[in-house]
Amino acid sequence: MAASITVLPQAAGWAVVCGLGFFFAAFMIGLSFIQQRYTNRSIKDTDEFASASRSVKPGLVAAGIVSAWTWSSTLLQSTSVTYKFGVSGGYAYAAGATLQILLCSIMACKIKLNAPFCSTYLEILKVRWGKLLHCIFLFFALATNLLVSSQLVVGGSAVASTLTGIPVLAAIWLIPLGVACYVLVGGMRATLLADYTHTVGLLIVIFYFFFKVWVTSPEIGSVSKMVELLQTSNDIQNNAAASPLTFRSLEGSVIFLIINIIGNLGTVFCDQSYHQRSIASNPATAARAFLLGGSAWFAIPFLFSMTMGLSARGLLYSGNPLMPALSAADVSAGLPAPAAGVALAGKGGAVAVLILLFLAVTSASSAQQVAVASVLTFDVYKPYIRPQASKQEIFIMSHAGVVIWAIVMGVFGTIFHYAGISLGWLYLAQGIIIAPAVVPVFCGLVWKRTNRIACLVAMIGGVICGLVTWIVTAAALEGEVTVASTGKDYPTLAGNVVSLMASAIITVVGSLLKPETQDHFVLTRSINAPADVVERMNAHSSRNSTSSAASPASPEAEKTNLDAEKTSPAAAYTVETIDYVKAAGLNADELRKTLRLTSWVSVIASFVLCILIPACLASRRVWNATGLAAYIWIGFVWLIWTTLAVGILPVWESRRELAAILRGIGKDLTGKNGKYQEAKEKNASS
Repeated sequence: MAASITVLPQAAGWAVVCGLGFFFAAFMIGLSFIQQRYTNRSIKDTDEFASASRSVKPGLVAAGIVSAWTWSSTLLQSTSVTYKFGVSGGYAYAAGATLQILLCSIMACKIKLNAPFCSTYLEILKVRWGKLLHCIFLFFALATNLLVSSQLVVGGSAVASTLTGIPVLAAIWLIPLGVACYVLVGGMRATLLADYTHTVGLLIVIFYFFFKVWVTSPEIGSVSKMVELLQTSNDIQNNAAASPLTFRSLEGSVIFLIINIIGNLGTVFCDQSYHQRSIASNPATAARAFLLGGSAWFAIPFLFSMTMGLSARGLLYSGNPLMPALSAADVSAGLPAPAAGVALAGKGGAVAVLILLFLAVTSASSAQQVAVASVLTFDVYKPYIRPQASKQEIFIMSHAGVVIWAIVMGVFGTIFHYAGISLGWLYLAQGIIIAPAVVPVFCGLVWKRTNRIACLVAMIGGVICGLVTWIVTAAALEGEVTVASTGKDYPTLAGNVVSLMASAIITVVGSLLKPETQDHFVLTRSINAPADVVERMNAHSSRNSTSSAASPASPEAEKTNLDAEKTSPAAAYTVETIDYVKAAGLNADELRKTLRLTSWVSVIASFVLCILIPACLASRRVWNATGLAAYIWIGFVWLIWTTLAVGILPVWESRRELAAILRGIGKDLTGKNGKYQEAKEKNASS
């Protein structure tokens, strides 16, 4: 099948994989030069490289979230499940992967409130619970990054090879190494700006395919023609009337939705790349950025999968000679999207799909590399290898981490390729491995009563229970334990559910039975605090200690202090640690109000997307042209909102900074010195 849609020459594959990689490297160099010369942010600063000095505005953070969450599977797997299950598949993918971003806004608020200067979420857990649990959380974090990174290179290389004939191994290695080249010269802020350009490019290509399929294509061209084509493909088991035009689908609306929710809870909650964006965001708007990004992202997999997945199915089952036959392996590899692109627009469609996938893969890969570099630097190198590392050493290590992870991506992409493991298998199985850390991570960041022993048992026990359930179910239902049998719906469903629920029950019940009595968040607020802030807090502490010594302490107070000292040496802090939050430019009361509002919005929106809407649409009715038209045009309007939120808003928010940069460039072009610092000094002296 792959040979039948290899419509582009190998030169096109090399041009996209290598040429666009070098283009973005040059683009990053240009951004870095502009940032260094015309702004007050230096890419030579470790904090700026890793977390953009925690000053990014919500629109750009939202664009970065959309970019980081738009993997190759966002476009390929969503199209495959729409091809397999019909209209319910694309919705299940989009809804089941949106609620995690919405819920992540709660953690974003808590991170800003409880650790305003941290570099990774793992630092918070280390201070709370010590090295043992930190190492276990570290394992799950890196396992998450490994699974996500592998999906990116496996899916991207498969499509590049299918469309152009480029060797799969070449694509597997060139994609991560090319991304590393531009990440190394930019850092977090430049990466977010590159993410913005990626996101805009993605939206342009999706709009192109939307109008091609639903308006101009001679093969389809209208909703009524699509319905006519799809009526020839009524062979989906467990769908109402076996039709793709119904929401009553056991595999799509129920099984895949559950697997999707559980797997993606792990890939968001345990992945530093999303916490990195909350850390990098402007402190006062971190939660808003996640809500904005989550609402904007939904339309991308939803509308793209509806457009390409239904097109592939309609063209194939109507006997259109332009659409090749698709095997189960092809569908699992995510090939319905490129096949539909070629059938609809020939070489132009192939080029559009190739560029679309490259933008998705490179933007998400850059997020993975920056995130892992931060984890390796702040959670491995600094605490365990060189605790007294200088800023220069940390800066070097953060860059080395990018290169290390690019190599790891290539190695594991090669392993999975030779093992015959596809994008679809990785996507369905990921939750079994990483879901046991979801509830411990969430509770560890937001709930001061969470019990450390319960979390330890939950993570280890959850993995064991999930793996055993997965393998036993595959053996019982399929009669064998192979890559194919373990990738079936029911084994992956059982493994995912048991992994998450076993861990959740142990964590919550254990914490309720024996809650932790000490609020460790008073310790986490000082993580990575600037030296002047620490000195000011220590001076405050000394004054409080002096005043306390002047008046005798009650026996109850002495006992409380003694218990606190026994719990942790750092617990001797007697300062009002909320002052660290104020030192970060935050208002604790406003943050708490934002947290309450964010929690309600996230929970209600998640309920509506994942339960209420599927329940309301799960009638036995098979949609006609009017029903499908409403469905598609709602997606189109939502994509316009996405364009406004992550395409227009970042430019509007940064209009003053952009104007200042343009003024600086104008001064340089006219022979004046437009460098930021000198301009600032002139203003100060005038």
